[in-house]
Amino acid sequence: MSMFSRTFHPDEANQAFTTGCLLETGSYRYNPQDHHGPTLYYAAAAIQKASGHNSTATLDPTLLRCTPLLFAVLTLLFGFLSLRKILRHSNGHHPSPFIHHLSPIIFPLLLGTSPIFVFFATDFIQEMLLACFTMMMFWSATNYLLYAPKSNTQTLKHSNTQTLKRPTWALLFGIAAGLAFATKETSILAFAAAGISGMLLHFTRHLTLNNQTLNPQPSSTQTLKHSNTQTLILAFAGFLLTATLLYSSFASNWQGVYNAFIAAPLSYLHRAAGDAVSQGAAAHVHPWWQYLKWLFAVNWRFSTIPLLAAFAVTFRPRSFLHLYAIALLLIYSFIPYKTPWCALQIVLPLAIAPCAVLPACGGGVRSRVAVALIAMAIICNAAGICMINRNPDSKEIPYNYASASPQVKDLAALVIATLNPQPSTSQHSNTQTLKHSNTQTSFAAIALPPEDTWPLPFYLRSAGDKVGYWTQFGELEALAGLGSKPSVVVVPAEEGHLVQPLFPHLKNTKRFEMRPRVRVRAFW
Repeated sequence: MSMFSRTFHPDEANQAFTTGCLLETGSYRYNPQDHHGPTLYYAAAAIQKASGHNSTATLDPTLLRCTPLLFAVLTLLFGFLSLRKILRHSNGHHPSPFIHHLSPIIFPLLLGTSPIFVFFATDFIQEMLLACFTMMMFWSATNYLLYAPKSNTQTLKHSNTQTLKRPTWALLFGIAAGLAFATKETSILAFAAAGISGMLLHFTRHLTLNNQTLNPQPSSTQTLKHSNTQTLILAFAGFLLTATLLYSSFASNWQGVYNAFIAAPLSYLHRAAGDAVSQGAAAHVHPWWQYLKWLFAVNWRFSTIPLLAAFAVTFRPRSFLHLYAIALLLIYSFIPYKTPWCALQIVLPLAIAPCAVLPACGGGVRSRVAVALIAMAIICNAAGICMINRNPDSKEIPYNYASASPQVKDLAALVIATLNPQPSTSQHSNTQTLKHSNTQTSFAAIALPPEDTWPLPFYLRSAGDKVGYWTQFGELEALAGLGSKPSVVVVPAEEGHLVQPLFPHLKNTKRFEMRPRVRVRAFW
């Protein structure tokens, strides 16, 4: 098996159907109730369309999962470019030039082998895109801050270049922030963590990324204030324009803008305040330490304890990345609603912070301990990746949270085979099949609560209108009263004894598991 063969999560199937609707209608209307921004759908639809898929029925599952994989590669690239920029502009002598030049490469190795990163790199949800655009913001901010000249001579020499390039990085930062917000509303948590970290560092009037001071010294304080005001306006304009364009479906649905900036934040604010139960999400309410448990206290093959140790060894109180990681972990832990895919956002700064600070640790014991811990983390990661690739549906994988059972695919295959029986070489069988096809149309009746249905509709997408969905068994009684004879009936397992009295022509039955503790019974 491989990551691409993993059973689709109910959330993945939901995103896939939205992508299919975008392909079929050419438009997307943002729904703030338990849905997210459009960047994933636009990116996936573009890839599907380029490959000749134009409808929900023809969606290619592998290409769907290639969409977050593409952004996973970009995440690693943005991190690499950011670290290379930081380390090229670091001040002073480097006790260990080897570590100095190796640090940008360590990050993609450390994060790229992390089991949580690898798992969600092929998970068709918004989380990897959010990670990518967050890293893009960091890359843009790094280039903006480090572009400031360090002397008056440099200011005069590069004044024309400065005017052209610093605003460009500010605009790019705003666009990245807009893309992050148009991906998932929880991006505001990353914005908040960055703001808190920046304010903490502001009291010292220094901003440090790897123990070096990023404090531009132009010839005039007034020039600095004027430049900062201009670039701040430019960055905000880039954010607002990008988010507005995407949420309005390119100026065709202005209600989407209101929903994104007003309705959705209010909805998520209720969750943050502990009102997740009213949103139908009580199963996702966890204690404050749940992210620590998912990241550090699970099976050793998925534990990031060595990474946390490297983070602690390299900790600098004036390092923006270290403060940002801590602030983000605290914010996510404070919110009662928790899911393991959100932990990916926490792992991101945990991985890049040690890599940024490592060269400044010198060649002493601290540096050697940090390198050993990072090497240990990469080795432990390999064990987790091996298990994921061997059995991506395993319940031992902590990221298989609220996931669908592999038996969903077996159930879907049974329904498809029953609706589309293969012609037999026997003349008697052909006669019987022809007689049956003339007397009734094959269709499947699925009577399950909506939350227990997914991802079955995704696997039955090619059946089209041959599959009907009802929310409770009582509705099938009305169907039987009309004389309808479905070819397949699927109901909750505890209601299976009621089916054959209604539909005596169904002779076969089998139980399937939709999700842990959610079992159904199929009749055909």
